[in-house]
Amino acid sequence: MQETLPLSRIVQGKNPREYFDPQEMAELEDGIRTYGVLQAILVRPIEGSNLVEIVAGERRWRAAKNVFGDDYDMPVKILEVGDTDADAIALIENFHRADISVAEEAKAAQRQLYRNNGDKEETARQLGWNVALLERRLALLACTPAVLGALTKRQILVGHAELLAGVPPTTQDKVLAGVVAHQVTVTVLKKQLGQYARRLADAIFDTAQCAGCIHNSARQAGLFAESLGDGYCQHPTHFNELTMQVIEAKAAALKDEYQVIRIVKPSDGFQALHLSAEGELGVGAEQYSACKGCRSFGCAVSAMAGSYGYVTKSLCFDAACNTKKVADWRQAARKGVQAVATPGSGDAPANTNRSKTGKPKPSNQTPQRVLQYRIEQWRRWAANELMGHPERNQRVLIALTLAGRGADLSVAQYGKAVGKMIGEAQSNAIAFHGHLERVVGVSTDQLSRLLQAVAASAAFGVDETNLGVLLNYLEVEEERQFQLNKTFLELFTMSELESLATELGLRKAMGERFKTARAGKKDAFIDALLTVKSFEYQGAVPQVMRYPRKPLRHTTGQEAGIIADGSGSEHEAHSQECEESVPA
Repeated sequence: MQETLPLSRIVQGKNPREYFDPQEMAELEDGIRTYGVLQAILVRPIEGSNLVEIVAGERRWRAAKNVFGDDYDMPVKILEVGDTDADAIALIENFHRADISVAEEAKAAQRQLYRNNGDKEETARQLGWNVALLERRLALLACTPAVLGALTKRQILVGHAELLAGVPPTTQDKVLAGVVAHQVTVTVLKKQLGQYARRLADAIFDTAQCAGCIHNSARQAGLFAESLGDGYCQHPTHFNELTMQVIEAKAAALKDEYQVIRIVKPSDGFQALHLSAEGELGVGAEQYSACKGCRSFGCAVSAMAGSYGYVTKSLCFDAACNTKKVADWRQAARKGVQAVATPGSGDAPANTNRSKTGKPKPSNQTPQRVLQYRIEQWRRWAANELMGHPERNQRVLIALTLAGRGADLSVAQYGKAVGKMIGEAQSNAIAFHGHLERVVGVSTDQLSRLLQAVAASAAFGVDETNLGVLLNYLEVEEERQFQLNKTFLELFTMSELESLATELGLRKAMGERFKTARAGKKDAFIDALLTVKSFEYQGAVPQVMRYPRKPLRHTTGQEAGIIADGSGSEHEAHSQECEESVPA
């Protein structure tokens, strides 16, 4: 005789089924209303109570409650099983019914696997599956809850879920919305996803790390009926991140070679401006050599699919300047004029971009780091000359005072100079009386030098315009002040060093040795440039270190004055007491 229990004593168990199709439930209720429940459900006792929980048969239990109420005597088969066996039985019983979704099977299989401490063979045996089927179900858990829910509710097919399992979670939910809204077929979805996938064959990073990745299409191909096939990364964002890491490392490795290193991305709309000596868009050999020392000279590293990491060399990043250089060279070529032999600098003291013969003068834009170094050196040169010429020193001090530029005197630099001269460290905390006590003890012989240092400190305080005025007035000779050394050369990239070596004649002096040194590392290249036995280093001054020559206007009496005002225009200092003319 079939054992029964009233529905009031039967409660829900851990059913792997999450979705109960309304239409199927209505059909089941119609059948139960006519014939009752014909097949017993599986239940197990709940310890410490007179209740039992469902192991398998929740659909029949739900339908009976809706049709007959809690007093209905439900056919049951009571099992004495633990949690592990109960879950296995529930899954097996539902697995052999066509209406349970694979998403529900996957979740139940995962719970069973946890209970078996990850033992796939034991889990598959308990479920009556093979390991391959278990792995296929588990792989579906890479889908988001929204995708699994849509699969359970029959809104998408297993093929849709298999394809979506390989793409990132955020992408899954976005694509799912479109698939459901527009009833996209599995075939069309595969084609669409394939457009966004990245070919692993195009990767410039080590793809060994991709072998076990859930976004590797090979994994889906080995498990599912639907996949993009082998050789694709279905997580383009991560693919791009790994690619950019390699590209950025490659760009960083070029920092000693080029002034400008541009990483080109698809969204940039970048058009490379190739720089060359010859050809329709050439600038001439001499100008091309000068361009290598320009701050706008560089290369581009591709972040574009199909050319990841490719370096395009010898580029100009100043279109306006390049256009002018090309035009100048074309004009010279039409006239049959050759470029001058010695490259110059865009910052050189030239008043025209052509020589007296009409030849275009090679020029470039000096890198900011070199400009900064140059200004620092010019200030030292001016200070040295002011300390070496007492009479001119006094005239500069007078002109500064007349121009109201006392603030240009650098207290910090003067304090250092005084400290060195009298052997005491400078202290900004000392008040006026303290400084007075210091200088009272200074010998008469030292006073003149201390006074000279006052004007000399102005070399570190004046603006660049007035610094040029000082250099011209003091007639500073760069050949006496400048020395080619490692500190200076380290400011330049390899391409800049090549341009500099050509300008100074070092390249010619080195001969074949230059090519070998240029192919090495920067430090070795610099050492080679500084150890050319046949080269005369004394007096070798690159154009970039020369200051613009602008002779001072010699005036007398009321027109005396040599220091410019803050705007760069000459300041007319009127003084009837000043009878001497300012010497050249």
